[in-house]
Amino acid sequence: MIMLGLIADNAPTLVEQLSDTAPIWILLVGALALLLSNAFAREREPGFLRMLALLIVGVATIAAWLRIGNPIDDLGRFVLSSTLVTDHLTAACDLLALVALAGVVGLARERGTTRETTRRAFGEREPLLLLAGAGALICIHAGDLLVVWLGVELLSIAALLTMFAGHDAVGDPAKRSALLIQLIPGAIVSCLLLLGVALIYAALGTTSLDGFAGAATRVFAQWGGVQRWVIVLERYGAEIASQDPAAHQQARNEIVRGLAPAALFLPGLLLLLGGLLTKLGLLPFARRRELVEEAPLHVTALWSTVVVVALVAVLLRVFVGALHSPRLANEPYGWTGALPSVALVTGVWASVVVLRQRRLSRVVALLALVQLSLVLLAIVAAASFHGHIGVGSRYIAPTYEILWSRLAGDEAYTAVLVLLVSHVIATVGCFAAIGASRGFRGPEVRMQHWAGMAARRPGLAVAFAICLLSLVGLPPLAGFVGKLGVLRALAEHSAMRWMIIVVALELAVCAWVVLRIIAAMYFGDETVSEPGERAEPSLWPARIATAAALLSVGLGLFGQQLLVFARLPAAGGSFEPGDDDRLEWLEQRRVSWASEGQRAVVGDEAAELEAAELEAETESESQPESQPESQPESEQRSIAPAPAPEPPAEPPA
Repeated sequence: MIMLGLIADNAPTLVEQLSDTAPIWILLVGALALLLSNAFAREREPGFLRMLALLIVGVATIAAWLRIGNPIDDLGRFVLSSTLVTDHLTAACDLLALVALAGVVGLARERGTTRETTRRAFGEREPLLLLAGAGALICIHAGDLLVVWLGVELLSIAALLTMFAGHDAVGDPAKRSALLIQLIPGAIVSCLLLLGVALIYAALGTTSLDGFAGAATRVFAQWGGVQRWVIVLERYGAEIASQDPAAHQQARNEIVRGLAPAALFLPGLLLLLGGLLTKLGLLPFARRRELVEEAPLHVTALWSTVVVVALVAVLLRVFVGALHSPRLANEPYGWTGALPSVALVTGVWASVVVLRQRRLSRVVALLALVQLSLVLLAIVAAASFHGHIGVGSRYIAPTYEILWSRLAGDEAYTAVLVLLVSHVIATVGCFAAIGASRGFRGPEVRMQHWAGMAARRPGLAVAFAICLLSLVGLPPLAGFVGKLGVLRALAEHSAMRWMIIVVALELAVCAWVVLRIIAAMYFGDETVSEPGERAEPSLWPARIATAAALLSVGLGLFGQQLLVFARLPAAGGSFEPGDDDRLEWLEQRRVSWASEGQRAVVGDEAAELEAAELEAETESESQPESQPESQPESEQRSIAPAPAPEPPAEPPA
C-alpha cells in the first residue's frame, strides 16, 4: 500500500501532462483563434494574419525549447492514457518542426495576380498551416498507432486544403481536375494505413506503443513454440492421421493458433511502413509530379520539411525504438530488407531527373528528396546496429559486442537527427529565396530568371547559394556535418558499405546542378529580368532565406554543438519510454561525454602550453643574435650560463 501511495504521488497530474505536450495545444488553440479572427475581420489585407500566426508559432517554439535537455525527459513517459509520449526525441523534433513551420508561414505569398486578388482571398492560409503543424506535432508525440494515423490525416488534409485555399491553378479547370485527382490516391493510402493498424491490433490486441516491443516478441515466440508441431506433422503426419485423427486435428489447430498472430502482424507492419513511405513521397510511392510542380511554394516547403520531420520521428519511434530486434529488423522478413533499396532507387531517380529540370522549385524539391533518401539509409543503419545486439558473438565477447552495437546505433541515430536539422534549414531557405523573386508565382521561377541575380540582389543570391551548398553537403556548412555522419554509419555497417559509392555519385550530381545555378547567378547574362503581374513580395521571404543561410554557416562552423544537440535524443532512442535501462544507459553516456569534454579541455590547454613554450624557445634562440656587439661585460656575465657544480669528493675508505 505504501508503494502504491508513492506511485500515485509521483504520477503526473493532468496539468503536468498537458504542459508536457504544450506545443500541440498552443497550435490548436492558435488555429482556432485565427479562424475566428478571419471570420470576424472587417478588413483583410495580404498577410494580415501572418504576424499573429508567427507569434503563435514563436510561443510554441519557446515551449519546445524549454524542454531541450530537461532531465525530466530522461526516462520518458506516456501521457493522456498512453496516447501521447514525451521524451528528448519529442522535444528535439518539436523544436525542428516549429522552426520549419515558422519559415513556411513567413515565406508564403498570396495567390492570384494583382487584378485577380480580392479581399476574400486572404485569411484562410495561416489557420490551415497551424493545423498542419499541429498534425505534425501529434505524429511526433504519438504513443499509439491510431494517434499516428490521426496525426498523419490531419497533416495531409490541412496541407491539401492549404493548396486549394491559396492556389493560382484553382481557377484553371484542367489544373483543378489534375489537383482533384490527388484526392483519390491520398484516400487509398489512408485506408491502407488504417488497415495496417487494424491488422496490428488483431495480432497484438493493442495499438499502444507502451509495451509494443514485448507484444511483438510474444507473437513471434508463440510462432516459434508451434514449430515442433510442424516438424512432427512433416515427419509423421500420415501415420498420426491414420492412427489418431483427433491428435492430428489438434496439432493442426495448434499450428494455426500459433501462426495466425504473426500472419496478421507482418502484413500490418508492411502496410504501416508503406503508408508512411507514401506520405513521404518516395519511389515507388512518389506523389504525382503535378502536386509538386503546380503547388504554391509554401505547400511544397511544408511537404519537404514539416511533413518529413513528423514522419521521420514516427519511423524512429516505431521501427527503431520498438522494432529493432534481430528478427524484425533483419532478413529474412525484417523491415530493413527492402528499405535500403527504396532509398537508393529514390536517390538515384531524383539525382537523374534533377539534371534536366529548369524550375527552381522542382530542383529544390528533388534535392530535398535525395537528402531524404540519405536519412532513410541512416535509419536502416541505426536499426540494424541495435538489432545486432547479442547476435553473432562467436568471435568477440558478448559484452563488447553489445557495447559496440549500442554505440554504433547511437552514432547512426545522431546522424539522422543532424542531417534532418541541416536538411530542414537549407530547404526552407531555398524555398524562401525562390519566394522572394519579384513578379513570379513560385512554380514559374526558372533558372534563367536568376541569371545575373548577384548583380541585382547580391544578398539574396548569397543566401540562396549558401542554402543550396548546404543542401548538397559542402563544407564547412551544416549539411556537411550531417552527411559525414551518414557516410560514417554506412562505413561502419559491413552490409551497407558498398552504398557509399552510390551516395557519393548522387551527391556529385547534385553538386553539379547547384554549381550550375550559382554560376548562372554570378556569371549569367542578365537577359531575363523579373517582370510579372503579381504584386511585389514582402520582406519576409528574403529575411527567412538570410536567417537560414546564417544558421547553415553557424551550425557548420560549430558542428560540435549540433552533435551535442542530437546525441541526447539518440542515446535514448533505442529504448521505449519508461524503460529503466534507458536511465542506466543515459547515465553511462553522460559520464563518457563529461570525460570527453575534460579531455578536450585538457588537450586545448596542453596545446596552448606547448605553443607558449615553443614561442618562448624561439624568442630565446633569436635573442642572442639580435644583441649588439658593444654589449656591456656585466650583461654578458649575467647571460652566460653558470658553471656546473663539481662532484663531491669521495669519502676516505
